[in-house]
Amino acid sequence: MLEKVREIVSELQVSDYRIVEHTTVSHQAFFVKQELDQHRISEATHTTLYVYMDSEKEGHKFRGEARKEIYPGESDEEIKKDIESLKYNATLALSPYYELVKDEAHYEEKESADLVEKLKTVVDAMHSIEDTATEKINSYEIFVNEHYYHICNSQGVDISYNTLDEELEVIINSIDGDHEIELYHDVTFADQPLEEIKEGILEVFRYAKDRTAAVPTKKMLNTTVLLSGIDNKDFFQYFLFKSSTNGVFNRISQVKPGDPTHEGETLGDKVTLEIKKELPYSSKNKPYSPDGNPARDLVIVEDGIYRSYWGEQKTGYYLGVENVTPANNFVVKGGNRTKAQMKQDPYLEIIQFSSFIMNPVTGSFGGEIRLGYYFDGEKRVPVTGGSITCKMSEALKNIYFSKETRQIDNCIVPETIQLFGVAVAGEE
Repeated sequence: MLEKVREIVSELQVSDYRIVEHTTVSHQAFFVKQELDQHRISEATHTTLYVYMDSEKEGHKFRGEARKEIYPGESDEEIKKDIESLKYNATLALSPYYELVKDEAHYEEKESADLVEKLKTVVDAMHSIEDTATEKINSYEIFVNEHYYHICNSQGVDISYNTLDEELEVIINSIDGDHEIELYHDVTFADQPLEEIKEGILEVFRYAKDRTAAVPTKKMLNTTVLLSGIDNKDFFQYFLFKSSTNGVFNRISQVKPGDPTHEGETLGDKVTLEIKKELPYSSKNKPYSPDGNPARDLVIVEDGIYRSYWGEQKTGYYLGVENVTPANNFVVKGGNRTKAQMKQDPYLEIIQFSSFIMNPVTGSFGGEIRLGYYFDGEKRVPVTGGSITCKMSEALKNIYFSKETRQIDNCIVPETIQLFGVAVAGEE
């Protein structure tokens, strides 16, 4: 379909065009307890055409953009009508002129991975997990997806590549007497070994058991909080947003290379964050952005100082960023304290939030506590309920990152983040 669209749009009077074609082959398996309920195989191709129209006004050049999915089976005449409509729509919303990516070529044949074997690896990992007297697998769903991308434009970009991702959704029931809870777990990855998949689910089993025994979180006005769950990934999205070309160009972020991550002195650790082109087991190992820019390794924050911008072609062009790169994967350097050192004094460790919210504009973050552990200096007990709300501007004044790090799909981050002076809303 892409070649057909390219041939037609090349003959019409457009300033520029870009076409993104995405084919997905998906194997999906649905289990009730450990019994297969349904197995599906699907294949779909989506072809999206972007049309750009340029104009000048009072000596200034402008560019408008419109896009539409071109559906399989459309005739030449229907595609021409689509393009004429896009040309008109592109003249209605104009932006300052920007250039498309130029002369980028990369070709890969469309591959057919053994999705059945990859699906079997996840199924074997799940089947190796035995129910306990109190924790049982309710159901789970597995998705193994093979993707093929073809991107081209009128400025010499012609790129094709393959990617893979997998997703596992599990519901676990935990029973403690008359009290029963249902815990939902969703994880994405690619080509992860069986033992690592299994260990991730066993960890959820342990959390489910503790959740059923948890007591209400007490209200605390000034306490040490340890963040030790998968939401640590979202904590560092704050720094990625602040350094994005979209955030900076739209004046939501005022960050410039050389600026510190916060004002004033830091009593603890400073952030070092690097974008990575590729990470083992990541579901986001895409070598190019949808614009056609190559993904590459790039230091974004170094020892608490912003060093670089990342983002998309349009806003990168406006900011004068050459070779702007996407942030598909990232790695955050560990800090100076071990997890054991962080747990010597009383603390509230939060493992799971009902929904962790990080507002990258205001720097506010927090959420309702689904599962945590409170240590009073002598005894450690599981807790649930209550919530925390923090401001990044205050948190970064005194913050520590554990030496130990963990991979959460497309990122590697400190396993534990230590915060001080946190107010906890909870039971009086």
